[in-house]
Amino acid sequence: MDPMGYGHVEGKLYCGRDTVELQYRVRERAFRKTTSVTVSFDYAQVEKVEYHSGWFRPKVLVFLTRSPEKLDGFPGASVGRIELIVIPESRKDAARVADLIRFRQSEAFVAESEARLDRIRSQEE
Repeated sequence: MDPMGYGHVEGKLYCGRDTVELQYRVRERAFRKTTSVTVSFDYAQVEKVEYHSGWFRPKVLVFLTRSPEKLDGFPGASVGRIELIVIPESRKDAARVADLIRFRQSEAFVAESEARLDRIRSQEE
């Protein structure tokens, strides 16, 4: 971010029923509107989400994905990893989002395993 406060990214992480959505936009100038970009990830594509909070440090939510090509346009992304600085109003929710995503991932993996077992059983019959 420059000294005037321009050229930074703002957005949110939304945990839906079947997907995690990363919505962001780049603020380049004071009076220029930019469109927001939405990137969707299945819970199986999310590798890990961690919330780091330390004394006198910015609170950071680290998001890692198994599909790094989806983060190609995201500023500051490196090989499927982004670091999101959490604003004070969202710290409580950011601390819980990692557990929610892990739970949704386990549900997705169970559903995938059940579907695979059903396919195997139908082939045997």
